[in-house]
Amino acid sequence: MNRIEKTKKYLYQQFAASGAEDVVWRYRYEHTLRVAAVGRTIAMQEGFDVETLELACLLHDLGYVRCKTEEDYAHHGKISAEMARDFLKTLDLESEMLETICYAIACHTEDEKDCPRPCTPAEASVADADNIDRFDALRMADNLTYFDLMKKRPKEIMEICSKQIERYQNYLDIPFATRTATALWRDRLGFQLEYFRRLKTQMETCLE
Repeated sequence: MNRIEKTKKYLYQQFAASGAEDVVWRYRYEHTLRVAAVGRTIAMQEGFDVETLELACLLHDLGYVRCKTEEDYAHHGKISAEMARDFLKTLDLESEMLETICYAIACHTEDEKDCPRPCTPAEASVADADNIDRFDALRMADNLTYFDLMKKRPKEIMEICSKQIERYQNYLDIPFATRTATALWRDRLGFQLEYFRRLKTQMETCLE
């Protein structure tokens, strides 16, 4: 079993034993897999070490299993890095690789001023991959469930669409560490912008 598969197995065991509801820990585990897939894409296109970035992405939310307070959740990257360090030692990594992974994990929840040094583009890609997943198709489906559109009138739906369009347009220029991450981010936001624009246009035909 290679390092990536060992890490996935370890993560699954940690999340399953966390005491969280089944749907909660499974979502968190599956989120890490999606973030790792984005990280792998970034690494391959940017020439970063693929295994290093993929391991960091897989372990970036490990600390959730120990979070108890709002403060814990706000800084779960640091908790994740502490837990990840103990596990990574079992994978026989070079010390530089281990430190890079832990630093990337720790800083993905922190402001740059709170990190001892600026992240390299590869290290910053953990946070980038995490953010990209938050705005991909599954989270869009979750938002649509929250909006409960089928119970709303056309004008209400148009108002929701207008707010989402404004929100996503404001997010388009958020800086990312690499060209690849920027392109992935704009692709995800573009998908959602197109949906809400189309929905708004459709609802205009229903106005009385």
